[in-house]
Amino acid sequence: MAFGMFKKNNFADVIYTNGRFFTQTPDLPWVSAVACKDGRILSAGDIEQMEQLKSADTQIIDLKGQYAFPGFIDVRGTPVLKAFEERYLAIDPVWDLDTVLEATAEYAESESAEVIFGYGYNEHILTDYEDADEAHRLLDEIESERPVVLLGISGIHCWFNTAAAAMIEEAAESEGIQYVSPDYALNLLSPFDFDEIGQQVRRISEELCERGITSSFNVYSPDYLGNLYRDCLIAMEGEGMPIRQRFTDSLYVNRPVNPELILYKLSAGRDDCAEISDLIRFDFLKLDVCEDENLACFSDEALETICLLAAEKGFNIHIDALDGPSVIQVEKAFGLLREKGCGKNTLILAADKAEEDGENRWITTYPSDYLNNSVFGHCKTVREAVDQLTIQAAAIIGRTDELGSIEKGKLADFTVFEENPLDGDLRKFSRMQASMTILSGQVAYDEEEAANDEMFDLLMSMRL
Repeated sequence: MAFGMFKKNNFADVIYTNGRFFTQTPDLPWVSAVACKDGRILSAGDIEQMEQLKSADTQIIDLKGQYAFPGFIDVRGTPVLKAFEERYLAIDPVWDLDTVLEATAEYAESESAEVIFGYGYNEHILTDYEDADEAHRLLDEIESERPVVLLGISGIHCWFNTAAAAMIEEAAESEGIQYVSPDYALNLLSPFDFDEIGQQVRRISEELCERGITSSFNVYSPDYLGNLYRDCLIAMEGEGMPIRQRFTDSLYVNRPVNPELILYKLSAGRDDCAEISDLIRFDFLKLDVCEDENLACFSDEALETICLLAAEKGFNIHIDALDGPSVIQVEKAFGLLREKGCGKNTLILAADKAEEDGENRWITTYPSDYLNNSVFGHCKTVREAVDQLTIQAAAIIGRTDELGSIEKGKLADFTVFEENPLDGDLRKFSRMQASMTILSGQVAYDEEEAANDEMFDLLMSMRL
């Protein structure tokens, strides 16, 4: 029996037939056909039951016995940082001041770019340099002619040399700007070529598509890089280029800052994505919390205030608790949110020893450093990995009403394989490439078509 009832004139845009669809629904775990309309699933059932949904305009795609799953959702990657990989100095936040300066000097010597840019230092290494000019001079000893711009791990603190500071001051004065924000400085001295980053974003999107990823979740990157990444996606959409995955972004914060500033950044990011929110969303606040005052220490009051303000405005919250006491602190803050009526927000507690809450009031999962490794790193079976890539991942990004299973009304995202991953072992599954990736009912990647295009390009190059 197919899911749902149909109206006579409710014809499908496309029907996928002769497949083996693993629906992730207990009542009907496998079906052979799925009908799609306006990017959503119209029906899932037997091939015969699709006849009443056909019209002269309905496209019929034969899957030829291939295995289809709900679109895979990657919640363990950092696509934003990957897009800028090897285009900046990656600074480990555990490095002390001398190590940061040494690494910056080596990078500046080997880098020919007009602006030297680095990201990731812990702002506490500059505690003894309250005077900005003194901090500038530390970088002047490394590079005095080219601007040097280092962005702190929080994404809200910048460290410049004198050349960069002078350029920022001159530009701000000519524009009548009295307060120079980090965003202003970074946009003014941006070391990145937008077209080049756009090409990299497209390449990453294609690679994810080949792996069958239909959605990705970015849980760790500075706001500046996240803005550039989302701008590239929005530009792709505006230029008629296909966006091959849904993208959910987050605002990363690792220390108490003005809650109003956090809310401003969250709201601005959400507004930027409003027109294409099905494909690009910015609705998560990502926090790191721990007891160490030099890393990500929040008082109970600061954490609760920030979380409550964000949740009341409809944002979801993902917190990495980096030590045992912080797990308790986050549980307390999340408990307060539920008491205050924030029942629809997705709340995620990520920690080494996070245990499922007895009342299941929020999601517990691995911390981001584990998540970034791979879903296969902590799964024991293929079925467990499939669950984490579908229904569990949909819960993590707060979209269980639209993603994670194949049933009427949900978004028509599917990952297709020639062989059934459930028949193999985890090692084999980790290496499998999708034969087809389907987003909103439309084919975003077809392995056979891609192979034909590659062969055509090869033959053309040989002719030349």
